[in-house]
This record gives sequence, structure tokens and C-alpha cells, in this order.
Amino acid sequence: MKNILFWMVLIVGIVALIGSCAKKDEETAAAAAATSCAGSTSLTEVSSCSATPSGSITGIDNATLTGVISPFHIYGIAGGYGVNNSTDCIDNATIIANNMSSVPTGTSSVITNLAITSSSTLAQRQYYYSDSSCETEIATLVFGRSDFTVGDSVPGLSTSISGKSGTYPSTASKVTYKETCFGLKGSTDAGVTWLKTSFSDMGIDPTVGTSYICANDGTQKSAFVFVDNSSANATGWGSNIVYWDDDATTDWTSGADTLTTLP
Repeated sequence: MKNILFWMVLIVGIVALIGSCAKKDEETAAAAAATSCAGSTSLTEVSSCSATPSGSITGIDNATLTGVISPFHIYGIAGGYGVNNSTDCIDNATIIANNMSSVPTGTSSVITNLAITSSSTLAQRQYYYSDSSCETEIATLVFGRSDFTVGDSVPGLSTSISGKSGTYPSTASKVTYKETCFGLKGSTDAGVTWLKTSFSDMGIDPTVGTSYICANDGTQKSAFVFVDNSSANATGWGSNIVYWDDDATTDWTSGADTLTTLP
């Protein structure tokens, strides 16, 4: 799910005052500490970046988007692919290797999906585990999106994409959203090492077991989204099929993802 997995992570740094500093220096350092996040004093720490499913988004081609959607849940529905139909836990090493640019050392299972967290917010969730049933956590990443707005319906789209199988909808809703927060946690030494290595250019320095929640830059993004209720009902999956393309501007692109809602 290359287009809705966002790899932007940052971290808190705390400025320590040693000895007898001037009052002005103390106030400056205190202000920096209050606004820093996970190792970088240029980033602002925020109080929340929800990843809990709640509410629903309406207006997408007269459909409702709610709960959790996943690019891999279809394997859970089909069965036999190492994807848990209820939890979305993936323990298939091939799926993990082919779809994750990197994972912490010792990762045996992952969960990666998108949660609808309100009528205007979503969260991309990435969890890494050392066991095969997604219970013993190594690291977590959450990327929050806010101000999700449904725009006009775009007709006349291609129903096929070069290099990709399946039939795509001929219409979609153009949506916009902002990247406003992100959270991370290294639950083990391996998780912390992976975070440091993966995002070394951002100077992150997390502590094992500590959760960090940071403000993002609020960059506005756009995408094409189509929620297909009829196909889901026709297949008997009891789930919506969601087509999502963060690269689209005038038509579907090779970056289009096909997701399925969890039960």
C-alpha cells in the first residue's frame, strides 16, 4: 500500500540546563523543551493523534466510510494467506517482505491499515510484532490526517490500469486532507534501533517504551476515492471495497490501492 503508508517520523529532544545559567537562558531552554517532540526542538509536541476507529465519513459517491480499511484484508477473507480475518494480523513473510520497505529486526507479524477516527479524520496505522499473532509489540507508527473533505465526483475515469489486474470504477470522489500529526513508539531495543536507523536524517532518539506524539506540517493532500458497496455485497464478503489513489489528479494511476473494510 505504497501511497497511503507515510514515512515521516520525528522525535523529542530535551534541553538540559546545567549549572547556574542566566534567567533568560533558562526561559529559552524551557520554551524549547515545551515545544519539542522526540529529539527535535523544531517540532511541536501535541496531546493526541487518535488511531481509534470512531464515527464515519459520508458523501463519497453516496456511500459511508467507517471502521478500518486494509489492503491485505482481502487475503484474510480468502483464507490461507497468513492474514487474520478478524484482527488483520499478517504473519505471511512473503507479503511482509514484498510490501514493507523495512521492518524492525525480529518482526514476525505486522498490522497495517487505515482507521476512520471521526467524520473528518483518519489514521494510517503500522504495528510490528515479534510473535506470529500480533501480540508482542516491537514498534508502532501512526500518521494522522485531519480536515478530510469530500469534493466533486469525477466521471469518465479509466476502468483499467496498465500493469494492474481488475476493473476500476469509472467515477470517483476527489477528496482532500491534511497531514497534521504522527506518533511513534519503540517498545523494545530492536524497535528503537529500527526507528533511529529508518529516520536517522531526522535525528530521532526515542526511549524504549515511550510514546511520542508530534505535530506534522499540515500539508494538504488530495486523492481519488470510491467506496463500492454493490461489489462487496455481490461477492458476499459483507465488506465495502474502497479504491484509493493518492497520486491521481485527472485519472486513476498505477498507485491506486484496493482496500477492504474489516468486519
